[in-house]
Amino acid sequence: MELRPYLDTLPRGGIADIARKLGISTIYLHQLAAGQAGRLPSPELCVRMERLMPDVSRRDLRPHDWHLIWPELITKQFPAPAQPAAPAAAA
Repeated sequence: MELRPYLDTLPRGGIADIARKLGISTIYLHQLAAGQAGRLPSPELCVRMERLMPDVSRRDLRPHDWHLIWPELITKQFPAPAQPAAPAAAA
């Protein structure tokens, strides 16, 4: 589950509680959920978030590079994303 939909399911005060447990501000948590200015949680924060919010995975938090950070998570169910083809060399 992506972060924004998960946060939307929390009861009143839940976002502040999650942010406090993660050691980050509620503003930063909202910025991460919105993907504001391309913000992504650090790998360390992703692991803490996944442990605190089991419905949100590291793959959800870093969809474009999770396989590079945690190659052990690559499975048949969750293959690595396809990489863009390299441009052809100019002749």
